[in-house]
Amino acid sequence: MRALILNAPGQLVLADLPIPEPEAGEIVIRVMAATTCGTDLKAWRRGHPQIPMPGPFGHEYSGVVTAVGDGAPFRVGDEVMGVHSAPCQACVWCKNDQENLCESIMATKVLGAYAEYLLIPARIAALNVFLKPRELDFSIASLLEPLACVAQGGRELKKAQALRVPAETKVLVIGPGAIGLMFVAALRSEGVTDITLAGRNAERLAIGAGLGATTVPYSELVPSDYDVVIECTGMPEVWERSVQLPRRGGTVMWFGGCASGSTVTLDTGRIHYDQITLLSPFHFGTHAVKQARQWLIADPERFEPIITASRTLEEANAIFEDLQAGNGLKYVIRP
Repeated sequence: MRALILNAPGQLVLADLPIPEPEAGEIVIRVMAATTCGTDLKAWRRGHPQIPMPGPFGHEYSGVVTAVGDGAPFRVGDEVMGVHSAPCQACVWCKNDQENLCESIMATKVLGAYAEYLLIPARIAALNVFLKPRELDFSIASLLEPLACVAQGGRELKKAQALRVPAETKVLVIGPGAIGLMFVAALRSEGVTDITLAGRNAERLAIGAGLGATTVPYSELVPSDYDVVIECTGMPEVWERSVQLPRRGGTVMWFGGCASGSTVTLDTGRIHYDQITLLSPFHFGTHAVKQARQWLIADPERFEPIITASRTLEEANAIFEDLQAGNGLKYVIRP
């Protein structure tokens, strides 16, 4: 089979590899769609601790089951959508409703979605792979993993009681990248109507406006009566500024992950005396994956603007060069 291998930062090569064979509980799928993501861009640009090099590349996928191991929960021919990890459901974090922090969630993961065939480990096949409705396009189904991250953020907001009455909640999303736009779409799916999207890219802000957000240039942002501020840039200076933007008693979600070792300086008076709640959700648990799937099935058209275009495996390097230059949001690779 043809598969993309990330040899080193900036070095993607197309290789010919054996088609994987499933062991007990595992499945193999024919990849119909694999979407690019910010993590892949970081790995392509400078490497990533969870993506070994040289090694297979890509982790957002949907496809058709072509082989199953003994006891696997699917049949050959099933159309499926899934994510790249699954919790153990036995550690202290899993038992404490913090599956996203499972101590072994990254021990077994899917890598290699940019290929004609993909092996899904047993734990993931059992917990976080689902049948795809026939009418749901494979490209939209492949958004399940990033949207699950968004859904995890929503779970944390609800735990913080920041979305008690969605229709009356005023939300600011900073950063009109793919994740920021998915937050806009997901919030709309949850009944939130007062959403402001801030950023620097006019084309992406226009997409956000089409999704139902009021848009504003980042340079023109001022403190307001936002109930929730969701930071999606992963830039320390934006983390710092975001604390100044919500109302007293408001909530700030630092969703964008900053580079390891980054530090921020915060106004402790603002946080303490104005009682600002700070959240920084990581990854996702099984409940978030199921929620994301429901969003995609219920209203797939809402998420279509997040897909920029479809490309082939041979065009992979050009895709990441475009993403590096800020051209496009998410590309679908169709092996």
